[in-house]
Amino acid sequence: MLSQLLPMLAITFTVFVLFFIFMGVGYMVKKKPLRGSCGGVAKLMGNEKCSYCGDDPNKCDSIISEQQENALRAAQLGKPV
Repeated sequence: MLSQLLPMLAITFTVFVLFFIFMGVGYMVKKKPLRGSCGGVAKLMGNEKCSYCGDDPNKCDSIISEQQENALRAAQLGKPV
């Protein structure tokens, strides 16, 4: 039983460590903080104030659409986003 459990635990631990390493590298490359979403878990927990959109979900939608338009323009120009 233990001989079956140890490899599974080692693989799980390795996957988690790799996940956190890649998250850290992504943060260092993009230089953007991780953001939550308006209406996500924070809203379910009673935190009604969204610090990113000022409780205006349309603002979050407009920010996302603006980012998508910028990415599309960059792709058309052949530049990385």
